[in-house]
Amino acid sequence: MIIDPVGSAGLGTALPMRTAQLAEARAQLRDAAPAGTWDAVLDEVKRLQVQQAMSPLAAMQTVYAKLAAGWQPRT
Repeated sequence: MIIDPVGSAGLGTALPMRTAQLAEARAQLRDAAPAGTWDAVLDEVKRLQVQQAMSPLAAMQTVYAKLAAGWQPRT
């Protein structure tokens, strides 16, 4: 019988993969952010998570798309 560790809830490899996706999205977002605007970019990610009920990954992807489209965060 195989027993998953406490707290894993049978996630198997899903959690490490999700963590890798988040890390990759954050790195891409950081590379796309104009110099000196990282805090404002993170504020927009947080705003989307709260106001639009987005997951962290979806919010980062949305802000990345906004940056790619020319959006300039307020500093």
